[in-house]
Amino acid sequence: MKFSLSFVILLAFCLLSQLVWSQEAEKSTPFTEVETVICSGVEDRQPVGESDSFDPNVGQVYMWTHCHGATDTTMITHVWTWEGREVASVNLKVNSPSWRTWSSKQILPSWTGAWEVRVLDADGNILKSVKFRIGNAEPQPQAEEPAETPGDSL
Repeated sequence: MKFSLSFVILLAFCLLSQLVWSQEAEKSTPFTEVETVICSGVEDRQPVGESDSFDPNVGQVYMWTHCHGATDTTMITHVWTWEGREVASVNLKVNSPSWRTWSSKQILPSWTGAWEVRVLDADGNILKSVKFRIGNAEPQPQAEEPAETPGDSL
């Protein structure tokens, strides 16, 4: 049986498309939407003091996350970085289709500079990334690295 070159190319394209589509499906997240807020507190499961910069004497900063659409219990992870270095990783359960959770980080006055919190799904895919600053000064080179402070989930 003879096949034309165009038929073989079309068949190869279809098979390759199916392979790419199935790999993308494996990377899909269980969430339809993920909301995030960096804030200075959480009251009644809602963020308060939302900002993208905080005074060095803030004491504690929170990453509040609202996950929508999960059909089964799953996990997310808040990965806190300071000046490009990972300083904490907090695993948080997501137990319903509309779930609010948060983690917090104790902040010493010397921990000024660029911060980021990445929200990862259970497979390690980045769902959201939020950047913020502590103070306006450059980071202190001799500052002690922050210790992990897990948050609450509800």
